Amino acid sequence: MLYFLQILLENCLGWFLMKYKIQSADGNWGTYKNHLITTTDYQKFEDMLKMTLDGNSQQREQLTRYLEHNYQKGKLVYGLQVADGALMTCLVFERHGQQVHFVDGANGGYTAAAKKMKERLIL
Repeated sequence: MLYFLQILLENCLGWFLMKYKIQSADGNWGTYKNHLITTTDYQKFEDMLKMTLDGNSQQREQLTRYLEHNYQKGKLVYGLQVADGALMTCLVFERHGQQVHFVDGANGGYTAAAKKMKERLIL
């Protein structure tokens, strides 16, 4: 319970510092959210595009139709994993400096999508 309260307090403090753009010895909290966004690895290239997206069910259906249409034409192979949340892993060397953040979908994310894509490659 104590750990939960500590995390809650840290989150509230972070929200306050960013909302009111507080400047501290650690840096400018008003720009921290933008810094986090620019240091997030949300696309990966290994001879293919891998991406974590956020959208509603209508957008997902539209994307799935596009991917499936082009898969049927032989233009691409895809794997898709739907999750109700995301995970972010942070590697922080300096709080307001050198850092990178990796975003993945919950419940399997890239791994589950890759498995589905590999199944399509076999067909």
